[in-house]
Amino acid sequence: MSETTKPSWLVDEPFVDTDLGVLRSGKEAQIDLIERTGGGELGRSCLLVRKWYLPRSVTRKGQLEALGMQKASAFRHDVQYREGRQFRKSRDRRAVEQMTTHGKRLLQDRWTSHEHDVMAKLWRAGVTVPYPVSFDDDRFLLEYVGHREVAAPQLARARLHGRDLAAAADQLIDGLRAITAAGWAHGDLSAYNLLWWEDRLWFIDFPQAVDLAANPRGLDFLHRDVTNVCRWFDRRGLDLDPEALFAELLAVISW
Repeated sequence: MSETTKPSWLVDEPFVDTDLGVLRSGKEAQIDLIERTGGGELGRSCLLVRKWYLPRSVTRKGQLEALGMQKASAFRHDVQYREGRQFRKSRDRRAVEQMTTHGKRLLQDRWTSHEHDVMAKLWRAGVTVPYPVSFDDDRFLLEYVGHREVAAPQLARARLHGRDLAAAADQLIDGLRAITAAGWAHGDLSAYNLLWWEDRLWFIDFPQAVDLAANPRGLDFLHRDVTNVCRWFDRRGLDLDPEALFAELLAVISW
């Protein structure tokens, strides 16, 4: 989708969502496939992904099953990603610091809204990311990449060789330039949160994205991202110099 072709009926007109099943369930979120029908007299439809952040705490047996989830979130060391993101109310800050039930709920909401906001900015900047449709509490709706019969594979599972591998590397570098120029580091980039579909490389999974200006460890995360993906391409016979690429990315940052 592009800014000029984004269908307004996705959010501005009545619609009906139909669950088509679970695509995958990871340590942080369950990914469901949704068909949204809407527009004039519900005459249009498209496939969306519902990213459902899993609860950070479970208080009773069977709670996840009752919610339609498969397991609880276990994201660790998230404090280093949250540096630079502030809670305005002191009561909320204390709740997060003490990891009370209220604090955990605040963090859950913050991760969801943060990922949506970052992806919206990157989408507007021309980065190949799925269009972020909407978010609400612990649920995030975004564009689905793939066909009804098969989802786009992760780059790690796409089995690229030759020209396709070189094309993916070129698109990776272009995407990293655009993400960095927009002031962000992915924070957890690897071949498992990149998709390959119809000769295009898609960047996904941004809940831990860090603001390069606000987070004191932002450049460390950027360097780690670059090193991870360059190492993956290197193991497949395509030489990418991580230090040269990192230096190139530093040059596009607007401080």
